[in-house]
Amino acid sequence: MQNQELFTQINKMSNNLSNDTNDEISQSLANSPQVDIRYQEVLKKMQSKKIRQLYQDLGPVYEINEKYEIRNFDDGSCYFGVMENEQKSGTGILVWFEIGNILDGIWVNNELNGFSRMIYQNGDIFECDFKLGKANGFGVFQSKSKVVKGLWMNNVLNGEGQEMRRDGVRYYGQFKDGQKSGRGIIYYKDGCKYEGEMDKNKMNGKGIFIWNDQSYYEGEFIDGIINGIGIYVSGNGNSLSGYFEEQSNQNRIQRIQCIDKDGYEKVIEKIRQL
Repeated sequence: MQNQELFTQINKMSNNLSNDTNDEISQSLANSPQVDIRYQEVLKKMQSKKIRQLYQDLGPVYEINEKYEIRNFDDGSCYFGVMENEQKSGTGILVWFEIGNILDGIWVNNELNGFSRMIYQNGDIFECDFKLGKANGFGVFQSKSKVVKGLWMNNVLNGEGQEMRRDGVRYYGQFKDGQKSGRGIIYYKDGCKYEGEMDKNKMNGKGIFIWNDQSYYEGEFIDGIINGIGIYVSGNGNSLSGYFEEQSNQNRIQRIQCIDKDGYEKVIEKIRQL
């Protein structure tokens, strides 16, 4: 696989996850002065000072040794690692100087095979096991807004996982094709909770929504809102059944209309911290 194709492939996964004078590297790096100098020379070519500093703070994933070579490629990338028969084979660091991405990994015949870490130009970080050049195994994606953990299959998050957002919203459940789909639980920052079916990152299907006053709605959801047949139970135990439709969720007021079995219209309003 060409380096540009590898960059494009891993960059797609990110879309679904400095100090100019400080060029010193971590004390945990290899002790050889020659290796240190070559490592620093590679990093100095990074256009992004922020990413260079981030990488130096984290340090390389694998220990640098005397077998490392420097190879520059036509696509603007540079490989600093082990080569065999003119192919990337072993541990190494692949750097895209102008774009600002840095990839640590283990290669076999130019393909990633083993635990690898990608640092993107915007500061996002993706760590995962790779097989035959694709993410396959447990991985962690970190950005300024969230941390996602789960199982990747052929570069896509599928199966059980977690999404922890920096604003306090947490999701535990199933993913399909990189999106929250299947059974899941959402904890909101205002103490509310949803447990039920998900589809394409939204509440879809049957589930239960529990407000922070311990009242709850159990029934149908469509496109992320309450919509369908269900039952509402207040904090004091009074219940209301019928057809529910969430009409608005603005200015911290969640407004839900209910048409009960006798055809009477009733309105439920909840104060939310969204």
